[in-house]
Amino acid sequence: MLHYASGAPAYDVFQVVENQLARQRLFSVHHDYIKPLRRWVEDVRAGIHTFQDQLKRTPSLTGKLARSDKRMRTALAERGRDPSSWVPYEEALLALSDRLGPGYPRLIMLDSGAFTDWGKGRSSAVSDVVRSYQDFFNLAADLFDEVFLINLDAIPGAKGRDPTPDQLKRAVEVSDENFEILKAAFPNNYVLPVFHQGEHHARLDEVVAMADGYICLSPNNDEPQKAREEWALFYNTYAHGTQCHGLATTGNRMMRISGLYSGDSTSWKTHGGNGAIDVRFDTAWDGTPEAALTLPVYRNVHVAIERNSHDGKRVLPSSSKHITELSSFEKSHITKRAEQYLPFPMVQLDRRAMSIVSLGEIQSVAEAK
Repeated sequence: MLHYASGAPAYDVFQVVENQLARQRLFSVHHDYIKPLRRWVEDVRAGIHTFQDQLKRTPSLTGKLARSDKRMRTALAERGRDPSSWVPYEEALLALSDRLGPGYPRLIMLDSGAFTDWGKGRSSAVSDVVRSYQDFFNLAADLFDEVFLINLDAIPGAKGRDPTPDQLKRAVEVSDENFEILKAAFPNNYVLPVFHQGEHHARLDEVVAMADGYICLSPNNDEPQKAREEWALFYNTYAHGTQCHGLATTGNRMMRISGLYSGDSTSWKTHGGNGAIDVRFDTAWDGTPEAALTLPVYRNVHVAIERNSHDGKRVLPSSSKHITELSSFEKSHITKRAEQYLPFPMVQLDRRAMSIVSLGEIQSVAEAK
């Protein structure tokens, strides 16, 4: 499965190596995220394709990173760790960048931001989405191999309330109207219509007929994970001959059983906020082989130096999932996997370093399917 890393660009010192690592990206053109997206495209167009390029463009970054190194060594010392174990940011990022080689994601999906507006009690105008998509093309030109556009699908009802039959019917009509408008505005690009969990399978026939062989399946996030997985498997199979992209669908079992052509999620970014990373395993936790159908998988591990009691008001994994509570095999495996990307002390202290590891590991598992 192709993994589309979803989320707005961070525009920080890790962004270039993130670009080199991610092969596909999904971006929202919602007005809350358009400014960092524009800056991201401008950097790619300017040829900032390695961390060395970034240093040449911004020489003052060296001093900024040196000050960050000093803070991190202090943090290590305060936690009883050897401060000399800290590998400087510049050295670590240059090493990762050199291993990855120059590059940036070549396959892009653009999302209308309709769900963001809906969550705030607003609706998106198709004219605004056309304008935002067009602005992206005007800026990006021929930078990318393919840019897929997700339809502005109308979401019926209000958040927290079940829609009425009339609202469902009207939402489908508006979604189809928006699809035709977007297809007319962007005749040379795939516009992906969306089929939602809860809609009748006859609606999938209509969605498939509208598309150019590529559609989005949207599982209901309010449903239990197993129900979402089984729904995706059924309708991906039902849509035989059509490529299906799953929206927010990079769970292990979802990737393993659904057969989706592609999927996206923000989990690679959000898990680091809880002090955790995702780590690929090709064996069971104890190092013994598992059934071939269950491997590889990624597992979420709490690696932050701070255990739960030191992380303020964040909702964190239980202490039993902290790396210090794991077996020697697990500790060794997790450390080795993380250090394919960045030094482990950095991964334990810097949440963005955590996101880089998770991106690489989830992408690795997705592509193994």
